[in-house]
Amino acid sequence: MPQSSKTHWQSLFRGEPVPDIPPPRSVEELVSRRRAPAPPALSEDEAARVLLHENVELGGLDGGLAAEIYQPRRPGPHPVLVYVHGGGWYTGSPSMDRRYCASIAAEGFLVVSVGYALAPEHPFPRALEDCVYGTRWTAKNAASYGGDPARMAIAGSSAGANLAAGTALVLHGSGPGTGVHGTFSTDVRGGDLAGLPVALSGLVLLFGLLDAHRWISDPRYYAGEPEITLAAYLGPNFSGRLRDPLVSPVHSPELHVLPATYVSCGDEDALLGDSLAMTGRLADADVPVTLSVVPNADHEFLKIPERVEGARAENERIVHWLRERLGLTDDRAIGGAP
Repeated sequence: MPQSSKTHWQSLFRGEPVPDIPPPRSVEELVSRRRAPAPPALSEDEAARVLLHENVELGGLDGGLAAEIYQPRRPGPHPVLVYVHGGGWYTGSPSMDRRYCASIAAEGFLVVSVGYALAPEHPFPRALEDCVYGTRWTAKNAASYGGDPARMAIAGSSAGANLAAGTALVLHGSGPGTGVHGTFSTDVRGGDLAGLPVALSGLVLLFGLLDAHRWISDPRYYAGEPEITLAAYLGPNFSGRLRDPLVSPVHSPELHVLPATYVSCGDEDALLGDSLAMTGRLADADVPVTLSVVPNADHEFLKIPERVEGARAENERIVHWLRERLGLTDDRAIGGAP
């Protein structure tokens, strides 16, 4: 049963009780709640298996796009995973998911975690443009970090899953930003990498926010908060954009272009309906799709396997799926999933 507020998962995630906080009343108040905790250090075991490259400059539309890159400490070439962090489009950074990305890299994947520009300072579609650019940059430069750009996937969590799905739609579809006229109403700028082809072999959607219209209309969701968050991301007149396929990928008419997809969500997550709906739409579009609903798990559970029973096993399933999609045999794996 989905939780009625985010207090439950935030308390689990932080390892201490979190008080019920009233929803923000304005975009300014939402932004004032941004948290920038100190980036976690890698454990000795993670550091022994993974080389972390911090603040790697990618360039981007204004020259300020950066990423964290996690490189296995063994000879490549390694399959490549582009990772997109969550945070409701208005907060978060690659460093907040550092331990999670390192755990995947320790399994033999080159992981590139893109630090896209945040709303409201940079409203839609800027975050998506940064993710598209970062994925193209990765395809062009992965070999410099021991990666194999012919074996690439993209993953994202929460709002990052939204951006990961949108990125795959842009790169595999026929809309603006791909060089071919198509169905997208939003022009996605490509900067100096516009038109660079990228073939993704897999898409991983972790407790994704995939349907903005559902988020704002479903009474089980966090009343009052979606309106302010969407106003920050899309602007004050956001209602006309709720079903834009690059805002709500579940409504895309081009889902058939997506690669094989793994959808993961906890059964206590308020966004479970998004995962279920996306799975059905992908199946209808003949996209190979795997759905995993983990019992007694809430939002962000995969990143705290020490506190949520079933998280470790789910992480192992995701890694196994990525290995199969990207051609990483078990004998080349480095260690166990988190």
